[in-house]
Amino acid sequence: MEISSESAKKAQKEAEWAYNKAIEKFYYSMLEVVFLRIKSHLSVHGLKKVVEIDNKRANNENLGVEFSQKTWSILADAWTGAEGLAMTKIADLYGLNISDLDLSKISKLGGDDSSPKCSHSK
Repeated sequence: MEISSESAKKAQKEAEWAYNKAIEKFYYSMLEVVFLRIKSHLSVHGLKKVVEIDNKRANNENLGVEFSQKTWSILADAWTGAEGLAMTKIADLYGLNISDLDLSKISKLGGDDSSPKCSHSK
């Protein structure tokens, strides 16, 4: 099977579009899992803190927005490391080398803030 440069670029664009669609869903799932994990470990005192902050957020839109922005930033930071590790290990399974990668795509992703922006809805 012969793959042209054009078909490779098309596959890249399709994968990037699908990635951007999937990552937002993934961030919401990751957020749910992390919050459930935290909640499963809370003491009475810890639960009171969480309820207090959530009440403050519910009554102060600016605080709610700020909290959400910080949350999404934390998720993006956490995912970047995990994603890089997973990509490296899966690339190894395929026997891929650095020469098999389009480095222009990698530098682009490392050089700009193309992470998804999720907004908190009440």
